[in-house]
Amino acid sequence: MNKIFNNIMIITLIFFTLNSYSNVIYDKKDIIISELDLKYYKELHFQKFENQINNSQALKDLVKIKKLIENLKKNNPTFIKKIDKIIFQAIEKDDLKSQTILDIIRFFNIRNEFVYNYYNNYFDESDLKIIFNDLKKLELPISLNNCFTIVELIDFHDSLEFINIFFKNLKAQKDNYEIFIDNKKYSVCIDTRSNKIIEKEIFKYIEFKIQKDFEKFVYENQNR
Repeated sequence: MNKIFNNIMIITLIFFTLNSYSNVIYDKKDIIISELDLKYYKELHFQKFENQINNSQALKDLVKIKKLIENLKKNNPTFIKKIDKIIFQAIEKDDLKSQTILDIIRFFNIRNEFVYNYYNNYFDESDLKIIFNDLKKLELPISLNNCFTIVELIDFHDSLEFINIFFKNLKAQKDNYEIFIDNKKYSVCIDTRSNKIIEKEIFKYIEFKIQKDFEKFVYENQNR
């Protein structure tokens, strides 16, 4: 699995203080959701997507998640076991303070399966070109001595040659960004900050691309 996705599979777990009592705000068809569940979901959602959602949307999402997970447990238990194995490789079972937290993390990891599938089977250089062009500016330093000293900053956001080089490195999981400018070979120096910006944009792009397929999957599997 490519290094770009090392940090998206498991959400950093917030250790919530559990109350002995929490008001139930939804109780229909064996699905029970409390105020505390709502808090869990809103905070975990913010961790993953970096945007706040209101209580109404959070409740709708949680009902959908509960239906989906319960139906998958009944109709596709092998898939749920696969997802759980991935989760428990990174999180101790004892650290999961509620069934709701587990179901939410399951849901996000199921979505990530769609992301991985797109990245591994469909993501190509034309996708990367769109991502880089949308950045408007991607200034990176170039060097003649393997990034020990910097010659200048170059905007690579619309450089087809650099996009090709970056794509090859991405797929090969390498960090060999060398480019010829005026017949001289330079290293393109990509620091951690720049790399994270690019990775984040790639992930956002793929999230958008898989949205319809994922929503279709959720709809079909929560209504079985």
